Amino acid sequence: MKKKIKDGSLYYHQKDILRPVGAVLLPAGLVVLYLGWSYISYIFATIAIPVGLVMFIVGSSKHISDNDLQEQIDHAMLDYDRDVTDSKGFDRVVLRQPAPVEMEAYSFGDDASYFKKGKNGTYRSDRLSRTHIFYTKDGIILAGRTLSIAILNEATGEGVTDFSETFSYGEITSAVIETHETPVTLTNTGKTATVKWYELSIMGEEGELLRIPVQNDMDAATLCELLNR
Repeated sequence: MKKKIKDGSLYYHQKDILRPVGAVLLPAGLVVLYLGWSYISYIFATIAIPVGLVMFIVGSSKHISDNDLQEQIDHAMLDYDRDVTDSKGFDRVVLRQPAPVEMEAYSFGDDASYFKKGKNGTYRSDRLSRTHIFYTKDGIILAGRTLSIAILNEATGEGVTDFSETFSYGEITSAVIETHETPVTLTNTGKTATVKWYELSIMGEEGELLRIPVQNDMDAATLCELLNR
């Protein structure tokens, strides 16, 4: 069952101290109580067990895991491309080859305010974009959604920004993946980290047509290759 996150900023601020401390106190108190070395150990156990249990329960109830956050993100992203995929003539206009490509990445630019390092070692910000790009005979159609996770409220639509664009191949002069190395301050620890991240930049004769955060992977490289032909 999806955990409801009312305040997404808590994920970035949390230090998760109560749960591990409670997880240590509770079994330690049980062991000391079982061994019963002395009257003092009994007093320690009677204090450590309830305190550890309360700390673990309270910490767990307030804790937002990486999985909790990802579930909320996936739910908020549902049908983000529906305006394009449900449009009249979509199946007739969109090519099967090259296949449509879907890209998702966090932004670590000026639009992001909160930062955290996940358990798997990857960095997250509070700004995430997912973009679906479809190829047509004459150009590309894209649908995207950007989430401001710290203020995300699916009921009111706050923190959700949708965008869609259509570009003809004739409009596009270049497409490149730009690499950034940005110093950020981790919200929950105050430590500074340098994050490497990427943006897709599509240029036209009169300037930039599109800029979105992406992963530097084969899908993004293939997209640039096709648009630069």
